Amino acid sequence: MSLSECAAVELSPADSYPSPPTSPQSAKRTAAVAPGKNITKATLDAAVDSVASATAPASQKEYARPVTPAESTASGDEDPQAAEEALKLRTWKIALSLADMRCGATRKDNKSCENKISAKKADRMNDVVKLLWVPSNTSMEVETHLDSLAKLAHCYYHDHPPAREARISKWLVVLPGQPRPPSLQKRLRNILGSAPTKCTSLKKDGKNCGNAVGREKRFYCDKTITKMIRMAMAPQDEDDPLMLLTKVMQHYMLCHVHRAPPYKQQDEWTRRISKFRAACQNEMNARNKESKSSKRPTEKEEITRNNTNSSKLASPPPTPRIQRVDDDPGTYWDTGYETSRFDVLGKCDMVDESKSTFDEIRDITRELLNTDTERSENEVNDGFVYLYQVPGNEHLVKIGFTTGSVAARLEKWKKDCHREPAAVYPTAMTCTAAVPHAHRVERLVHAELMEHRVRLYCERCGKQHVEWFEVPAEDAVRVIEKWCGWMRTRPYVKRETREGVKWYLKEAEAKRLSDVAKFLKELQSDIEERKDL
Repeated sequence: MSLSECAAVELSPADSYPSPPTSPQSAKRTAAVAPGKNITKATLDAAVDSVASATAPASQKEYARPVTPAESTASGDEDPQAAEEALKLRTWKIALSLADMRCGATRKDNKSCENKISAKKADRMNDVVKLLWVPSNTSMEVETHLDSLAKLAHCYYHDHPPAREARISKWLVVLPGQPRPPSLQKRLRNILGSAPTKCTSLKKDGKNCGNAVGREKRFYCDKTITKMIRMAMAPQDEDDPLMLLTKVMQHYMLCHVHRAPPYKQQDEWTRRISKFRAACQNEMNARNKESKSSKRPTEKEEITRNNTNSSKLASPPPTPRIQRVDDDPGTYWDTGYETSRFDVLGKCDMVDESKSTFDEIRDITRELLNTDTERSENEVNDGFVYLYQVPGNEHLVKIGFTTGSVAARLEKWKKDCHREPAAVYPTAMTCTAAVPHAHRVERLVHAELMEHRVRLYCERCGKQHVEWFEVPAEDAVRVIEKWCGWMRTRPYVKRETREGVKWYLKEAEAKRLSDVAKFLKELQSDIEERKDL
């Protein structure tokens, strides 16, 4: 998408970092627009069974009105196979609550998101639905196709992994035809559920502990569960013992009060953990048995097997690392700062395609400054526009603003997302004075760089970040300096009105903005001239 075609979309503070908001409700719609909202499994199966009969030629009396010659000719020329496929596709989309082309993900208020799905995605969605018709699909293939469908159907508020996983679970229940058994991965996860938000232990009086389990503990608990599932699906010789990982997982389910072994008063969770470990072990044993039977051992391997048969029954001696983890399960994972690559959810997809970037810049500059008392909304306050990068993702930059200390803002992000930010702007060598109307500056910078904007999902904080850009840091700094320089010229004037204080763009600046391209060149020239002085 070109610069002239890509424009920024104004997000409310709830829509931006740190968390995507509840999707906005659309205007009231009639019930007929959203078929299949409360459709039952029996109704869906009956609809699928009736596909063949429904596509058979209908008699004249079956029509609600007389058939015109044009309609009669069209129905006669219609390919029966294509008609059957279209009806089947319609039935499946009703079952999946996609017939009305709405997002349909569950919002924070437990209502369905009503955001529209782009018509450009319709053909790709149909192709994915057809992949679900393949009779030979394994459970994992079905879930993979459903995940691809969720990525297409969900709006940019709800296309992150947790929202997709929740939708897949709902879809598996309503898919037409025979029930689909969950994949091994989903079955194992269902045994435990998600990482608990509260300590799983009981107090001495038999009541639930209730102490919160921190976000970091839940992260490592999920990470341990994922590793155990991976071991069950594809066991490797260098894997750690499942019993050890079980201990690690249990460690992260407990608060600091009940973390010290022995673990007591945890009958329910102990049963679930034991069931999970047994299921993993059974799957590993089955896969090992299948692997051994699929290849004929050589004579040397047979001799080795016979000589070591008895030793296999005994557990191997613990290594120093295993012994250390057994004594302190909290040492199993490396808890240093994350350096992994971000999960990019989308690029340049939060735009109004009917507006160009120049249109967006012109509209933003001509708006009255927001005088809201909420600091994240207010555009009158002075502040700082900052830029930083993180290790492992040097091709991306984060651009934000704060009315407080930049160092304090980066420290909070460091704690929330467990990544170590490296400040690029401002630095000790640049001007450190606060810029007027910092939030308005940030919006203008985002608008100019919108074609480079990306959305990221952060596993550590479990949230979506929308203020990242795939652009060289030096280019982004030039854009920031350009708009900061313009704002320091005080282009807005305060006026007292009957409704209160309002901030208007000066008339001279409004005239300059009639040609945004020329205006931007002038701003850049001003920056270069000041650097030469």
